[in-house]
Amino acid sequence: MAEQKFVDHVVSTPDPVSKGVHNPIHDATGAGAAGYAGALVAGVRTYGWAAQTLCRALGAEWLDRGWVDYSLRRPLFAGETLQIEVVRDAQHWALTCTAGEGDDRRVVLDGSAGLGDALWLDDLAQPDIAPAQKALKTLHGYDLNSVPLHVPLRPLGAFVSNQAARDMVAVDLGLDDERYLGAARGAPGLVHPYFLAGRMAPLTRHNFVYGPTIHVRSQIQHRRQAKAECEITVGAQINDAYDRNGHWYQVLDGVVSDPAGELARIRHHTIFRPRGT
Repeated sequence: MAEQKFVDHVVSTPDPVSKGVHNPIHDATGAGAAGYAGALVAGVRTYGWAAQTLCRALGAEWLDRGWVDYSLRRPLFAGETLQIEVVRDAQHWALTCTAGEGDDRRVVLDGSAGLGDALWLDDLAQPDIAPAQKALKTLHGYDLNSVPLHVPLRPLGAFVSNQAARDMVAVDLGLDDERYLGAARGAPGLVHPYFLAGRMAPLTRHNFVYGPTIHVRSQIQHRRQAKAECEITVGAQINDAYDRNGHWYQVLDGVVSDPAGELARIRHHTIFRPRGT
């Protein structure tokens, strides 16, 4: 069988001005404090561009019954050209995103994807689907000795209008995709998978105070294509936390839902306190 390969190129852009709680790693000062040469492009935006190629390779059904497991390996900076490659092998689809030129050529994201249920799905804890709650007036942080393990976090909701769904694609990702931009007037449009993948980070800042944080890996099981003109809610719990080379990591298991039920289950790996900060 001939190799199946899909390749796309995207010029990365600066992150849009945050509409929520800002992560300092995405500006020059915060990134510098964590030891980086410049502001990092949000990893979930890198994934958003990669998801376009995954949809091209696996088809639209991937958003209803597919999975992805990706890791963020190296920083991506605004203005760099991102090469996205999705290749079929014997077991699944392999995803590789590279950036940089010459000796600076580097893998910024890699992983795998497929249709059906992921082999790791049963390992994920599943918090109950619950209505969104307002953030507490006073939020606190924690260290490795006081991580609130296995405690349901206050769910975070966001009403996604058709215009917001279009802006995610046209403005946040800079893409021209009729599937998301061409919704009939008055009918709910589709919500890009980038939005679902990005719900865990604002959820943590809805519950706690952090400095710079670094997204390192996501495992996502899609259950149903998300549609606009409704509230999309995310809930989760922290299942693990540990030190690795001075970075403090945490692992959250969560569920993203709308009024009709579950949209996706996610395991989110992040550095919640980078070394030196």
